[in-house]
Amino acid sequence: MIANTSLPLRGACECGACTFEVHASPKARFRCHCQICQAFNNKPFADVVAVRAKDVLLKNAGNISFAKYRPPPNFNRGVCRTCGKPVVEVAGVGSFKVMFIPASNFELPDRLPPVRVDIFYHRRVQDMHDSLPKYSGYFASELAVGKLIMAGL
Repeated sequence: MIANTSLPLRGACECGACTFEVHASPKARFRCHCQICQAFNNKPFADVVAVRAKDVLLKNAGNISFAKYRPPPNFNRGVCRTCGKPVVEVAGVGSFKVMFIPASNFELPDRLPPVRVDIFYHRRVQDMHDSLPKYSGYFASELAVGKLIMAGL
């Protein structure tokens, strides 16, 4: 996690029409290789930072178009109405509501925590040549990322 002295963390979508501020240390960072994340991000995997929703200020939120890509309990995934690029994904309810923000959307990615795990690795289209834990299968992947986020709460 990062030190509170480096907060808030700021960022935006690719064109800058949707900006945000994160006012608390991120809870986790991971790479997701599921096919939905590949399609949503138009990349081989999603490198995302998890933060409590209450700690995120979305500016120009009306410029974000949200959609669900499969039935609950899946995420509400938001893209910028101007550039069409991912802005934020939202999951959970109440005090367990979490936002997942692409690491590439942050102004200063070196202030983010390191990637801790790869999930849905069985769906990968690109191998990760590192020593991070790699989880395959739905339940193993969901459990791994859930534990990671809960450890950060």
